[in-house]
Amino acid sequence: MSQFFAIGTSHKQASVELREQIAFAEDEIPDILAELREWFAREVVILSTCNRTELYVVPNEEVTPENILNWLGENRKVKIEASQFFNIHSNSAARHLMEVAAGIDSQVIGDIQIIGQVKDAYRRAKEAKSLGPVLTRLFETALRAGKRVKTETELFTGAVSISYVAVELARKIFYPLEGQRTLVVGAGETGELTAISLRGRGVRQISLSNRTEERGKELIDKLGFGELLPWEMLHSELHNFDIVIVATGARDYVIDYESLRKAAAQRSGNQMLIVDLAIPRNVDPRASEIPNVFCKDLNDLNSVIAANVERRREEIPKAEEIISEELEEFSAWHRMAPIRPVIADLRRRAESIAEQMLQENRSRFTEEDFANVEKLVGSVVKKIIGLPMSHLLNAREDPEGALQRAEHIRDLFGLKDKENLG
Repeated sequence: MSQFFAIGTSHKQASVELREQIAFAEDEIPDILAELREWFAREVVILSTCNRTELYVVPNEEVTPENILNWLGENRKVKIEASQFFNIHSNSAARHLMEVAAGIDSQVIGDIQIIGQVKDAYRRAKEAKSLGPVLTRLFETALRAGKRVKTETELFTGAVSISYVAVELARKIFYPLEGQRTLVVGAGETGELTAISLRGRGVRQISLSNRTEERGKELIDKLGFGELLPWEMLHSELHNFDIVIVATGARDYVIDYESLRKAAAQRSGNQMLIVDLAIPRNVDPRASEIPNVFCKDLNDLNSVIAANVERRREEIPKAEEIISEELEEFSAWHRMAPIRPVIADLRRRAESIAEQMLQENRSRFTEEDFANVEKLVGSVVKKIIGLPMSHLLNAREDPEGALQRAEHIRDLFGLKDKENLG
């Protein structure tokens, strides 16, 4: 059986400071997956979001989770403390991924973005050819579980995301929001949801800035509202905005301390809110030291989150029931994984013998008779191999016994010699 494990950390174990140090940018993931495949894993997927970095691994022989953690520390140039990471195996790892995809493990329960993030991680692994049968099945099952939770429960009803929470935080500081001048930095999914949430709260003065101008224009066209702020004007125009919400994929600060200090000085004492939703952070955290500037990051959103998710908690038992059903299906498939090659080899062996005998005696029959004999032989072969195959299929109830029976069948039918398989 192909064992697998998951290691990583999230908002539950680690601070935003650690999470930003070990996060992977989207454009570096293909090379990282290739490196992991070369040295450690037969299959691997990386799930890296603002709130988590998780690696799902089917390891090479003798590779342990500790090996991967040591590699992670060296790759990210950070000291790894085991207490800040989880390390879970097989069914526990499968359940965890399903809970992530279902929005149960999110900082915001029912976070509408998480299913898409899991899907993107799966897609990137597929494109990098770092998937195999185990993680393919696992991620497809997890995505199905997430979809079922979304459609069969109320967990996502009125679902909120980190971007929604950011707007709620802004509303606490600037009430009402309607007259506030706002800037969204970043044209990805989080930026899009932030703009939609602002609009839903009545904000009409919404500007958008993105490093790639064409992408920014595309988002404004898609939304049907907003004004583009050219990237090169971002720092010089900061003072014109009361609320700035930042969510880009940059690896460093896109808004630095000095730019914010100058912007605050131009505002004549008027308050300014900066909300940094990025991992790694996109705003120099020293900005909170500037008078009249509120600088918030993901660590500061928990109080707002708590007030918005209580009703969703009531739906968690229903979601867990769905996850348990999907987990059982996956576990049954996983238990059968070592048995399937034996079943396939047994079938090929029987069919090869039958085909050889048929061809040796073909001249003894007319075309019509031969077709009938071929059907008859095929039916007999199925019946003969049906009994050993049914014993192997009992792996669902007795996986260890099935493994022993599989070895016996390999010996009895000569399946260890690949030349005999046809």
